[in-house]
Amino acid sequence: MSRQTRFLMTLCRFLLGSQAIAEEPAGNNTPDDGAKALAADREQGLDWLTKNQAEDGSWGKTYTIAVTSFACLSYLGHSDEPYTGERGRELLKGLRFLMVNQRDGQFTKQGHTWIHGQGFATLALSEAYGRSLFAKTKPDIDTQQIRDIVGQAVQVITNNQSTSGGWWYTPGSPGNHEGSTTVCAVQTLVSANNYDIEIDKSVLARGFEYLKQCQNQDGGFDYKLGDARSMKEGTAGGVATLGLMKKFDYSVMMKGYNFLLKITLAEIGRQRFPYYGHFYGCMGMHLLRQEFGRDKEYREKTSQYIAEVRKDVLSWRQVDGAWPTKGSVSGEGKAYGTAFATLLLSVPEGPLSIYNRRPPKLPQGDNES
Repeated sequence: MSRQTRFLMTLCRFLLGSQAIAEEPAGNNTPDDGAKALAADREQGLDWLTKNQAEDGSWGKTYTIAVTSFACLSYLGHSDEPYTGERGRELLKGLRFLMVNQRDGQFTKQGHTWIHGQGFATLALSEAYGRSLFAKTKPDIDTQQIRDIVGQAVQVITNNQSTSGGWWYTPGSPGNHEGSTTVCAVQTLVSANNYDIEIDKSVLARGFEYLKQCQNQDGGFDYKLGDARSMKEGTAGGVATLGLMKKFDYSVMMKGYNFLLKITLAEIGRQRFPYYGHFYGCMGMHLLRQEFGRDKEYREKTSQYIAEVRKDVLSWRQVDGAWPTKGSVSGEGKAYGTAFATLLLSVPEGPLSIYNRRPPKLPQGDNES
């Protein structure tokens, strides 16, 4: 074992030991009972989405492109065979809605933000194309067209990177930039690259660097570069995104990890975008666990964090199987909360490529355009 490796292992144990997550109260339920209950709640949420899809294939109200993307990602993240049965049909309707709401790879702007719809729609189509490579039941949709749209959409995202390396809410804003927009764009580029869809890797590298520069001394991440004000949900997004770097940045990730533990799950749940914060918090912890999973203490703490997030989100579920909107997106109705919650509940086990530090090994011959 090299001196550097020993140092890093010692550093990790020290940092991990500096914060603790409260132990889950003892109860009568076994882990298997908990897993079954979670699966049942997630199933009810997916059933609610299936029953409440609009005729045009969309979900949501103002931000139908983004909310429909969340729902499609939730279906894709739920099963290795997402194109079967009634849910498979609704998934394809959602994908077709996204496909008709773009022109030459640029999705329609809705509300105050364009990049979130652009990023999440491109991500949903990228992951849909990727799942089609592995699924035994092939989707009744033109997957080559999906791949082509993703390629065009990625180029649109590339063309709108700001001079700082980040992205802004609207296209054509080279002098503006912000953290959540950059998280959305970078994760989309990673997904496309995972499925051998051409991206400009220098653009991806600059996006990663932008986010790294947004980190403050306390481990939190700025709303935008130079803001010097650590955000709660934004930090979760930064950790989840930087965890996808091929070369793991130990210092950045561990500082972000400790910041998330310090602010507590309850604090994220009280923020403007609690589903967003919890989703990326789970994803970040999962990626950290993949890197340091051999360390028992570390594995247990990250697993505990994910379990506590799930417990918090499950407590919000309503009797009809749906989740309410919370925070600053009240106008979107239950579709937003339900799509994001069911997506969040799939994070550790789900087959989406962005849930893993290593890209999937593509079937021979299927990754060529």
